Amino acid sequence: MIGKSVSKNTAFLTSSYVLQKILSFVYFVLVARLIGITDLGKYTFALSFTTLFAVFVDFGLTNALIREGAKEAGNLAKYLRPILSVKALLAVIVYGVVILTAYLLDYPALTINLILLSGIIMVLDSFTLTFWGVLRAQRNLKYESISVVINQTIILLSGTLVLFMRLPIIYLMVPFLLASTFSLLFAIWCLRKNQLWNWQTAFSKTAFWQIATISLPFALISIFSRIYGYIDTVMLSKMQGDASVALYSVAMKVPFALQFIPSALSAAIFPAFSYQYGSDLNQLKLTFERAVKFLMVLALPISLGVAVLAKPIMQLVYGAKYLSSSTPLAILMLGLFFIFLNFPLGALLNGCNKQVTNTVFVGSAMVLNIILNLFLIPVYGYVGAGVAFLLCHCLLFIASLIVAYQLLKFNAPKMFWTFAKILVSALIMAFCLWQWRQSLPVIILIILGAIIYGLSLILLGAIEKDEMLFLKNKILKRNSSI
Repeated sequence: MIGKSVSKNTAFLTSSYVLQKILSFVYFVLVARLIGITDLGKYTFALSFTTLFAVFVDFGLTNALIREGAKEAGNLAKYLRPILSVKALLAVIVYGVVILTAYLLDYPALTINLILLSGIIMVLDSFTLTFWGVLRAQRNLKYESISVVINQTIILLSGTLVLFMRLPIIYLMVPFLLASTFSLLFAIWCLRKNQLWNWQTAFSKTAFWQIATISLPFALISIFSRIYGYIDTVMLSKMQGDASVALYSVAMKVPFALQFIPSALSAAIFPAFSYQYGSDLNQLKLTFERAVKFLMVLALPISLGVAVLAKPIMQLVYGAKYLSSSTPLAILMLGLFFIFLNFPLGALLNGCNKQVTNTVFVGSAMVLNIILNLFLIPVYGYVGAGVAFLLCHCLLFIASLIVAYQLLKFNAPKMFWTFAKILVSALIMAFCLWQWRQSLPVIILIILGAIIYGLSLILLGAIEKDEMLFLKNKILKRNSSI
């Protein structure tokens, strides 16, 4: 049943994230093309700024709820009331800190107003996250998947209206407010429908301190990862200005949009990792190995392909004014491979009581990222921020992989040999794309690249026959273990 649940949940959430990221990317391109580079810098900075603080509202409580709820259903009722009560207090405090920090950093009035509205969105989304966490612990991602698509549809439709009415940039926060309000109300309705809304449960100090102790490592991981994921945008804003933020954000949007793949998979396998760690280590090893191989097969061609085609992709999608973003895009895409694999590695460590180790790794990556940006951004601008991004994710991957091996003793030689075959297949594809990049349209190149990569995988035996049958008979039919 666990295997079927993982596969079904992965299919649900992956499908919804595909649609959501497509809609999100289309909307971001519209915004980038219609509001100009400087305004785009202010807009993306405000969203990134509040995203840095969002983790302090949740403080790892949702991940702790998912892990403990996956172990025993009774834990959901036990912990939900304390979590919501504490988050209400944290939301007020953190929102106040956001406002105070924005004023202390002496940002222009327009930027501060954007931050104020973005902060409200931050609070709404944090509570929604916890409500979906209840259903994730029950291995039910169907409703969240539906909400993800509707949320982004609301943003696209209302945001497009704002853009074509040529309203001031401050109105671009309204679509997010509408979408976040919908998601919150829909999540509450889903909990009531599934009889998981039990606010009448008495507040328990004992339960609060238990969940607080469990959540602390998750909180630190989230804080560190959020800082090293978004601090580059804040540092660019102060060191280089809004234009650099816009050019970097345009490049970052591509790898960010593609993270739905490992994110959806990790959301589905995290409860499974927690369950299998205490019941079936062999199945845990199999789940991990298949997840890693699946992501390697997807990540390498995407990383190398987009890196090679960075300039024509920028020209096609954003226009000539954003061509200078092609260099950071190529660098960021090389880091996408490590991002993909860091998702299941992080989920494995968190699900197997190694969250403290994961916290140390992510904290170290955060510190390194800040140090690298301090040296690289003043000299190389947004290109330097891209290099720091790549190096940090690479080192985080290496450290996490070593611990994962010590934990599971997976077949490392086989995994390395598989990686080598996949890498060669991706390099063959990348070489062909490089040779043809100036003579063929981007769409044709993408199609040809996919064909060449697929044939290379088969010829090199990177995907075995039983795995091909597994993909055909199980994943496509959504009824197997992963």
